[in-house]
Amino acid sequence: MKAVCIVGSPRESGNTAFIVEQIASGMRDGGAEVTRHLLGNLTIGYCRGCRACEESGRCVQRDDMDRVIADLLDADVVLIASPSYWGDVTGQLKVFIDRCLPLCNARIGTTPVPAGKVGIAVAIRAGTRQAENQHIIDTIEHYFGHLGIEPIARFTVEQIDLLSDFTEAHIATARQLGHSAVSPPEER
Repeated sequence: MKAVCIVGSPRESGNTAFIVEQIASGMRDGGAEVTRHLLGNLTIGYCRGCRACEESGRCVQRDDMDRVIADLLDADVVLIASPSYWGDVTGQLKVFIDRCLPLCNARIGTTPVPAGKVGIAVAIRAGTRQAENQHIIDTIEHYFGHLGIEPIARFTVEQIDLLSDFTEAHIATARQLGHSAVSPPEER
């Protein structure tokens, strides 16, 4: 079992990266091999809108996106996480989603993403409005839908400004979610 965690935060030691690591820890405890990509540390160019990928099935740009897509295609479980930036996904995550156009079933009718993948959507915010996190979850699950990835879990928490704002219950829930995600479907 392989899992890829795509962290839309620009902060390597931020709240989103921390909770993703808790989920990944649960995945590892469940026997999964986990790869993690912090988008803020990668070089990923903006989609140029050139539409060359519609012909070739591949973006013309060669950058860190190649590695992330290879790991996504190879994974059984895809986790995507974003902190709330003005009630939406981060710019880094939006650029990532845009660059996945060669995988999108809306443009080419099908997706080259192998069937059977499952997804986890994660949203963290400092504010109190859960509706803003719901928008982030909806964006991630919309992305999953265009790649044929079945959403199986969500993790959303509000009022997290500092790492110390996470409770033991948040951490335990995150680890259990990770462990469950890599369990056989009948055990989830």
